[in-house]
Amino acid sequence: MNESFGTRLRARLDECGPLCVGIDPSPALLHTWGLDDSPAALERFCRTVVEAVADVAAVVKPQSAFFERWGSRGIAVLERTITDLRESGTLVLLDVKRGDIDSTMAAYAEAYSTRAPKGKTYGPRELLHPPG
Repeated sequence: MNESFGTRLRARLDECGPLCVGIDPSPALLHTWGLDDSPAALERFCRTVVEAVADVAAVVKPQSAFFERWGSRGIAVLERTITDLRESGTLVLLDVKRGDIDSTMAAYAEAYSTRAPKGKTYGPRELLHPPG
């Protein structure tokens, strides 16, 4: 695969149209789907979404924070999700921006509050609204 992302994106847009699907599996969304908040439920949710959209979405954008909150188990689900999407031909745009919106900031805070050293750096937004 030596084609640029832009070339692959153009081909995928021509094939599928402009649909970009976000995978943002917050605890609230998992519960809405009748799933518990666990790595197994996260994996079930992601597999369901991938099966549903792989043939119709040009791009799928997983939100890393909601996977990172489960540590290595969540990262394993994210890696599997990315692999499944790539194998289907769907382009992946991984959303890893920090200091984004409240739900992802809370997920990042949860991801590192018990796994990281006690010293952490924060941006201006976190100083105004400190994470849990």
